[in-house]
Amino acid sequence: MTSLQLEPIYDSAVVAVMASIAVVIVLILVTPPTENQIHRRWLIALRSVAALVLVLALFRPGLVRTETRAADATLVVAVDVSRSMTLPDDERADRWTHQQQAWQQLAVGLDAIRETMNVRLMGYEKNAVELAAVQDALDGIAPEGELTDLAAAATSSIALAQGQPLAGVVLMGDGTQTAPLEGPGAERVAQTLKAWGVPLWTVPIGPAGGPTANRDVAIESLPESYHLFAGNTFDVSFQVHLRGMAGMAVPVQLNWVDQDGNVTVAAQRRVIAETAKLTEGVTIPVRAPQPGTYRLNVQAETQSGETITSNNIQTAFVSVREGGGRILYVEGESLYEQRFLRMALRRFPDLDLSYQWIPRDTASRWPLPLADGFRPGKYDIYILGDVDADAIGREQLANLAESVSQGAGLVMLGGYHTYGAGGYASSPLADVIPVRLDPSLRRDIDAEVPANAADQIAGPLAAQLSRNHPITDFGGKDPASVWKRLPPLLGANRWAGPKVAPGVQVLLETTKKEPLLVIGEYGRGRTAALAFDSTWQWWREGKSEEHRRFWRQLMLWLLSREEDAGDRIDLQMDARRFAVDADIAFQATLSSVGEANTPLDWIAEVIQESGEVTPVSDVSETSTASQRSFSGKIPTLPPGYYRLRVRPTDANATIKPESLAFQVIDQSREMSSPVADPVYLRQLAEITSQHGGGAYSYEQIDELIAQITKRRRQAEAPVIEKATLGDDPLSGWLLFLLFTGALVTEWSLRRRWGLA
Repeated sequence: MTSLQLEPIYDSAVVAVMASIAVVIVLILVTPPTENQIHRRWLIALRSVAALVLVLALFRPGLVRTETRAADATLVVAVDVSRSMTLPDDERADRWTHQQQAWQQLAVGLDAIRETMNVRLMGYEKNAVELAAVQDALDGIAPEGELTDLAAAATSSIALAQGQPLAGVVLMGDGTQTAPLEGPGAERVAQTLKAWGVPLWTVPIGPAGGPTANRDVAIESLPESYHLFAGNTFDVSFQVHLRGMAGMAVPVQLNWVDQDGNVTVAAQRRVIAETAKLTEGVTIPVRAPQPGTYRLNVQAETQSGETITSNNIQTAFVSVREGGGRILYVEGESLYEQRFLRMALRRFPDLDLSYQWIPRDTASRWPLPLADGFRPGKYDIYILGDVDADAIGREQLANLAESVSQGAGLVMLGGYHTYGAGGYASSPLADVIPVRLDPSLRRDIDAEVPANAADQIAGPLAAQLSRNHPITDFGGKDPASVWKRLPPLLGANRWAGPKVAPGVQVLLETTKKEPLLVIGEYGRGRTAALAFDSTWQWWREGKSEEHRRFWRQLMLWLLSREEDAGDRIDLQMDARRFAVDADIAFQATLSSVGEANTPLDWIAEVIQESGEVTPVSDVSETSTASQRSFSGKIPTLPPGYYRLRVRPTDANATIKPESLAFQVIDQSREMSSPVADPVYLRQLAEITSQHGGGAYSYEQIDELIAQITKRRRQAEAPVIEKATLGDDPLSGWLLFLLFTGALVTEWSLRRRWGLA
C-alpha cells in the first residue's frame, strides 16, 4: 500500500503553515516595479516558482509504501564428506548417493524463497569448508575425510552466517562422531541455537543397526611375524570377533602366500557364535613349509549383511629357514663362559637352546637322569661344558655317541673336569671326540688342580689361526688378523694331539703350535673339541660381534649349514603391519669384524607388489669404527603389501641387499563401524523443536522444504519504505537548483530591464 505523507520542518505543521503564509504575503506585497505587463508576469512567475519550492521544503511531502515480507536471513546446509558416507545405506545405494539426492532436491525446492534467504552449503568431516550452493555442488566431490566431527559442523554453521540472522541449520550425515572432541559437543551448539530461536533440521542417512546392519567378523591379535624352521609344527594364535551372528558358524582359513603369489591352504576351522557378540581366541597348529619368505593370511569368510570386510583378514610375515637347530647345553660349572655362550646363541631365532646344569654337590647321586635328552633325534647339537663323565653316566653317554653317529653335532669345551681329566678317555665318547685322550689324567671331582697340571696350558694364550674355515672366518681379506686382535684366553686344556682320521682338522693353535680347536666327524655327525672356556673375555672387552659370530658359525657347521662369513645387513623395522598414518622407522646395521668392505653409500627403497620401486628420501647415517647404521622413515603409503630393501649403491659391492616385507593397512576410525547413529541426530534436532526443528529422512525432503518455507512465512513482518522530498541527494539538489535558478533568473532579468 502506498500513501502520501507530509513531514513539516521541526515536526510542526503550524510552523510550516505560518512560514508558508509569510512567503505568500511577501510574494503579494512585494511586486515588480514596472509598468510593462510582460516583464511583470515573468518576474512574478519566477518568484512564484521559488516560493513554491520553499513551501515544498517547509512541508516535505513524501510517499510511504508498506508491505509484509520476511527479513533477509541465512540458511546453512551442512553435508557429511567423510569416508563413512561411502558405506552402503540400503540395497539401492550408498549413503553418499542418498545425500546427493537429498541436497539436489532441497536446492531446487528452496529456489522459490531465495530472494529473502541466503543459502550457504558447507561440507564437513574433521574440519568444515564452504561449497558452492548450487544443485550439482556434490557431483565432483569424493567423500575422503578420515574423521567426522559433528561439533565442528554445527559450530561452523553458525560462523558461516557472518552476522546475518540465521533462518536455520540443516545437518545431513550418518550422525557418527569419530573425531575426538576438543571442545563443546554438538549438543552444546544445539542448545545455543535453541537460545537464539533458530531451528536445527537433521537428515539422518545410513542404517541404524538391527540384526544384519550390525554384523561384522574381524580377525585380530595375529603376531606380525614368525621365524620358523622348515617342517616344524608351530601354533598360530589369533582372535576372532563376531557380532550379530548368534548361532552361525563362520569359516576361518589359513593360507600360505609365497613370493610369487601362489596360495596354499594351511588349515581350516569353523568358529561358532553362541551369542550375539563373541570374542574367541583360536590356536591352530600349522606345519612350516619349505625354506623361504611367506605371508600367512588368516581370513574369515565374508558373511551376508557384513558392511565392513577389510577386517576379515590379517597377515603375518613368515621367514622359514632350513632345519632349525635344537641345542642341549650340559654344564657342570656355572661360570662366565656358560652365561655369555647362552646369551650369544639365544640371540638367533633359528637356534633353540636348552640348558642343563649339573652342580658338583650332587655327585652322590650321579649319574643324574636327563630324561630322554640324549635319545637320537631329540637334539641336533650337544654342548658339554666342564662336566664330569660320571655326572652323565655311561648309558647316557652311549646314547649321545649313537645320536652323533646318526647326524647330531657334538662340541666339548675346555675345563678342569673334561676330556681325560673328566673321565671321557674311558667313556663311550672316547671314539667320538676328535682329539686323543689320556686316561691317566683322570681327576677326582673334589681334587685340587695344581698350578702346573699336565693337562692344562697356563694363560694368557693368544689363539692364532691354523687354517681358514667357515667356523673361524670373520670375513675380510685377512681373517688371521682378526684373531690377532682378540683378547687372550685365560688358559686351555692340553691334549695328546688331534686324532689321525679323515675330516680331523686343527683350526686354532697357540703360538707354540699346541691345538686349541680341533674338528672332526663321527658317523654322519660332526664334532668339535675346544681347549678353552674363556671366550667371554672377548665380549667383556668390546668384541661381542666376534663372540656371537664364532659361536653361531660353530653351531651352523655342526648342523652342516655353513654360512658365508661376509658382512651382512641387519634390517629392522618398528612394525611390519601398521596403519596408513603410522610413523614407522627402520634401521639397517652393518657390523664388520674384518677388513670391512663397507660401501660408501647406501640406498633404501620401497618396492610395491607391482614391482614399482620408490626411493626413501628421509634417511640418515651414523658410523663407528666397526659399525655403520642407516636409518629412516617409511613414507606415507596407501594400503597394500610392500617390501623395504636396503642395498649398497655400488652394484659390485660384496654385501648383499637385505629386505623386509610389510603391510600398510586401513585402520581408519571413520570406517571401523558400519552402523549410523540417526538417533543422535534426532536428539539434536529435538533440542530446537519448540522453534520448528526436527529430523527428516532423505525421502522426506519435500516435508523439510515445506517446514522451512512455513518458518520463513512466520518470520514475515511489515516493511515500510518511505521516500521524502529532500531526504535523498537527488530530490535535495533538485529543490536547491529550482529555488536558486528561479531567483538567479529573476535577478538577471531585472538587471537587464533596468529595474531596481
